[in-house]
Amino acid sequence: MVRSRSVIVIAGVVMLLAASTFAAAADLTSYRNREGRYEITLQPRYLASKSVDFEGGTSIDIDSDLGFGMGFGYNLTNKFAMHLDWSWASANYQAKIGTTDSAGNPTGTTTASGTLDSSTFALNLSYYFMDGPLTPFVLGGIGWTWVDSNIPSGPPTGSCWWDPWYGYICSSYQNTYAKDYFSYNLGLGGRWDVTPGFFLRGSVVWQWMDIGNAGTTDFPGGRLDIGFIF
Repeated sequence: MVRSRSVIVIAGVVMLLAASTFAAAADLTSYRNREGRYEITLQPRYLASKSVDFEGGTSIDIDSDLGFGMGFGYNLTNKFAMHLDWSWASANYQAKIGTTDSAGNPTGTTTASGTLDSSTFALNLSYYFMDGPLTPFVLGGIGWTWVDSNIPSGPPTGSCWWDPWYGYICSSYQNTYAKDYFSYNLGLGGRWDVTPGFFLRGSVVWQWMDIGNAGTTDFPGGRLDIGFIF
């Protein structure tokens, strides 16, 4: 856990140093103020591996993985910006599940594995420490996170219908164990306004969720914002 956080922090520092080097060679006189301008971002994301322990001997190990997101924002001033962000990730997991008898007494454990899908909508506020094209920043926000274990919660259900083009068609659907959570996040990084209409942001982000008897749990990760400002 500590190792994964260190890797993310180091990667963030390297991105900031690289941005500083390129910015030093760029024509910074073309920079335009951010205040009053909208922006759209595409967001490649990284999710660090995570182990979560629950009561009753249940635990889950989630593998690191890559995700994706996008966002829409508005710069209130040169230093404050609001963003509505959406992200998606799908990571493999291995779970150890504590079992009990009908009286609630522990009987051992069983194992399960699969793919954990998650999606988050978040409203974030960013603060830029400097007015210019290259600046460090902090961000924080609140959101809603949906998590799907892809473990079936019941038998498949199906339906059939007549399609005028393809004839008689049948399909089936199976419900899975899924839940949504209130979430909040905090991050830090750097921004580079490369041209008057294009910018890059790199950040290290921690997201917290209250996941039942496991309590409030943090999920570290990183993101690169490829942005267009207008």
